Amino acid sequence: MGDLGQKIKNYTRSIKRRTFGISYGETWQGRNNKFYERLHSTGLIEHQKFLSYLKSKQDVKTILEIGCGAGVYPIKYKDIFEKFEYTGIDISKSAIEYCKNHSNFNFLCGDFQKMILSEKYDLIFSHGVIHHVYDINEFLSKIVEKSEKYAYILSSLGYSDELEDHEMEWAEKEAVYNSILSLKQVNDTLIKSGLKENQFSINPSETDSENSTGTLIEINKTL
Repeated sequence: MGDLGQKIKNYTRSIKRRTFGISYGETWQGRNNKFYERLHSTGLIEHQKFLSYLKSKQDVKTILEIGCGAGVYPIKYKDIFEKFEYTGIDISKSAIEYCKNHSNFNFLCGDFQKMILSEKYDLIFSHGVIHHVYDINEFLSKIVEKSEKYAYILSSLGYSDELEDHEMEWAEKEAVYNSILSLKQVNDTLIKSGLKENQFSINPSETDSENSTGTLIEINKTL
């Protein structure tokens, strides 16, 4: 795209923002690999915990990551992920372009909740995404639907077992929601999605932040 074309595109986007506000996920467009590297570095405790979890699953062949960003997991830990058939999904076109240019794994660009996925995956995992989405219960239900065996879903924004409903707040600057999950809503959604009570757990999860505890949802359909 030439300079004039880019200027027109930027001007149109500016008008749209002033008229309608920033649309969901728009601010993730154009963020580069350094941004995702910095983001990844803030969750070392969560990452090591997940990698240990992954190594314990001997019956996993296919993996789907929701919110893969610039592919930090499959690229940084290639020696681990090359043992699997990995697919990464992200809403950011620039992030997916980076992934495709720097890795031979499978990457898809789109909004997971709106995408039509024909396949199911042995393991679906998602870090730091669920507390940003516009429909938490729908997000969970689709993960249950597309998971063949396991799911590992981490919200790093907080943990509360007292909320009746998800505490959702629209963050205009980031164009996402910042939500505290209601454990009651999560539990009810998973049951309505067809899981038995012994097939999932919802627990607080340690994070790198001293002032924050995450929420970890683990699903095991093999039980």
